[in-house]
Amino acid sequence: TNLVTGAALATINRLPVLLLPGDTFATRPADPVLQQLEVPYAGDVSVNDCLRPVSRYFDRITRPEALIPAALQAMRVLADPAETGAVTLALPQDVQAEA
Repeated sequence: TNLVTGAALATINRLPVLLLPGDTFATRPADPVLQQLEVPYAGDVSVNDCLRPVSRYFDRITRPEALIPAALQAMRVLADPAETGAVTLALPQDVQAEA
């Protein structure tokens, strides 16, 4: 929750902050792993989803080739004084290893 509080303050005060939290595996079935949230009906929900409401831009990178376009969009948000705030790019562990 410390990261959520910081992200909310950055968004409210229009401070550009880039958040790169690790995330659960994008392609592995549910097991007890880092930051897993037990949701039996949705395999694409993780603890990082709590950052969505407090981020000006949020994206979960599911493939390495999606990182560059998402990073460019994140930088556009961070560079716009009227729109800036917390920007979150969630990086699943298997995508980090593949990249």
